[in-house]
Amino acid sequence: MKVVDTNIFIQYLLDGDRAAEAEKLLVSYPDLAVTIGIIDEVEFVIIRRLAKRRLGIRSLKKLKEYIRSRGLDFALDALEKYTNMLQEFEITILRDYAEPRELLETMKKYRLTPSDAIITLTCKHYGIDTIITFDEDFKRIPWLKVVP
Repeated sequence: MKVVDTNIFIQYLLDGDRAAEAEKLLVSYPDLAVTIGIIDEVEFVIIRRLAKRRLGIRSLKKLKEYIRSRGLDFALDALEKYTNMLQEFEITILRDYAEPRELLETMKKYRLTPSDAIITLTCKHYGIDTIITFDEDFKRIPWLKVVP
């Protein structure tokens, strides 16, 4: 099993400059997985980027106000595409795993953000040794092989 990181989905779904490479990675590897945290990150990035691109909304406060009053229609197409993609590629959904002390130690030792440390610890917990990502930070983790 290989975990697919947030940036692969974002490149693919929002037509980033590495979208073709992201798509190739997604179709080349069987037995893919994501964590609940990765799903959260992907959906949040989709909403933030499309709010900026389609509505000109930059601040989180204004975005929350907009969603509260008008909903998520501006991003539903991309969110649906992502949800469908998880099913289409038969991507396994894993629960995040991290103990607070271990999380902090991992963040400090490998100089990671909290979300990347949670992904790292979740991979370790499930015995997953490969992550598909464009994020160079994961190369500092000795038990993870980074693809590409």
